[in-house]
Amino acid sequence: MNEGLFKISIRGLRVETIIGVKPSERAKPQQVVIDVDAWADLSEGAAKDSIECTVDYKVLKDELISYVSNVDFKLIETLADKVAKVCLQDHRIRMVRVKVEKPGALTGAEAASVEVVEERRSKLVDVYIAVGSNINPSGNVKEAIIKLRNEFGPLKVSTVYLTKPIPDNQPPYYNCVVWVKTALSPIIIKETLRSIEDELGRTRVGDKYAPRTIDLDLILYGNLIINGSGLRIPDPEINSRPFLTIPLFELNPDLVIPGLNKSIREIIKGVNGKDMKPLLEFTEELRKLAEG
Repeated sequence: MNEGLFKISIRGLRVETIIGVKPSERAKPQQVVIDVDAWADLSEGAAKDSIECTVDYKVLKDELISYVSNVDFKLIETLADKVAKVCLQDHRIRMVRVKVEKPGALTGAEAASVEVVEERRSKLVDVYIAVGSNINPSGNVKEAIIKLRNEFGPLKVSTVYLTKPIPDNQPPYYNCVVWVKTALSPIIIKETLRSIEDELGRTRVGDKYAPRTIDLDLILYGNLIINGSGLRIPDPEINSRPFLTIPLFELNPDLVIPGLNKSIREIIKGVNGKDMKPLLEFTEELRKLAEG
């Protein structure tokens, strides 16, 4: 293990979830007990004595509760693996050890348990970018995807949806979300997105709801919470805008949203996408462009 890493531990986290293979086990939630050890480079947080620069264990706890309580599992092995992957969504965490206990799983024994250790395989950060257009949307979204691919490499693209504009006295939007992995900083990504918008003729006016050739927004950057330097991450509208929530769930149903401290599985339960029309043929065309 690398020297200089800090270890964060959460002990005895009790969460209720559907767990088991027997019908009787799946009839109602059961309690599991989770222990987490996470190793991360938190030197900046220690030096600045600032919670904004460290992995907040309360946030991690809330995210794990939201995720586990909103997913059904058959095996505690699967649960342990998924919890480890949720922890590793924070790019500062290098390695995680997760132990899951299922009390009363065995007659005559206090509990059955599984433990897993997983390491980060890449230093790249998971980044999600919202794409929207209601001026020549077909052509501009295609061009935006090509330019994003050229900047970041192959992309994962959600379904593209035709959505109602706000206000409704303008053309409808094409909306989707792309998932990229990058080592670029949030500031550099923001500058890159603005450059692409400028190339595609984006004109900024006082009205934030005005029609636009292209709208590219950095909505998630790993597990970071940023509110400054012209950035607000995560995007506060993830919780309320179906054209953000539904594509994020499609791309990564195991995603947790920092700041909200909720899993996308919990958030999507309160979202109604009835006014979103999937553009399936256009989506397939876009994905071919995204793959290069």
